[in-house]
Amino acid sequence: MRRLEALRRAGIVERIDADQWRIPDDLVSRAAAHDAGRDSQASVRVLSPVDLNKQIGSDGATWLDRRLIHGETADLAPTGFGQQVREAMDQRREHHIEQGDATRSRDSRVFYRRNLLAILREREVVGVGSDMALSKGLPFRAATDGESVSGKFTGTVHLSSGKFAVVEKSHEFTLVPWRPIIDRQLGREVMGIVQGGSVSWQLGRQRGLER
Repeated sequence: MRRLEALRRAGIVERIDADQWRIPDDLVSRAAAHDAGRDSQASVRVLSPVDLNKQIGSDGATWLDRRLIHGETADLAPTGFGQQVREAMDQRREHHIEQGDATRSRDSRVFYRRNLLAILREREVVGVGSDMALSKGLPFRAATDGESVSGKFTGTVHLSSGKFAVVEKSHEFTLVPWRPIIDRQLGREVMGIVQGGSVSWQLGRQRGLER
């Protein structure tokens, strides 16, 4: 009875009264298809926490930028979400040309600035850091590659370029790429070295660097 009730809720069988059911001739195949759909689990992967429209005019390094630089379009469907991504990539490309971050040759090929992703990431961090400085009443200083940073880990911010940790000193603060390893250090003093768009953290009394 429970099986029939489940199939009724799925619209496969129909209950006429307390003891009678209307069962289709293809019950076995339809029930099997129902079970397969119920048992299967969709695999969902987050490509970017920032929606496509916001990425088009973003100051930061976006998922669209990585696809543009590497010329990744073969996996995009011609319709649906794939089409939306293609259109967003076209608009993002034009944005870079308008901003001087890319050029189009006479044969319509597009060339992007060298190290564009790093440039965009730095540009966004500086812009957001400057805005935060006004609200925090504390000067912002951008960390440079190879620099050692230290201070209290006070929180995180989500940018188009990724998630960043806020590290504060008494006279200034900075934003550096976040990594899960420092989450448990919230509110504590941290120290690390900025290297190639990431940070190697030295936490507490640990020896060595946490990459």
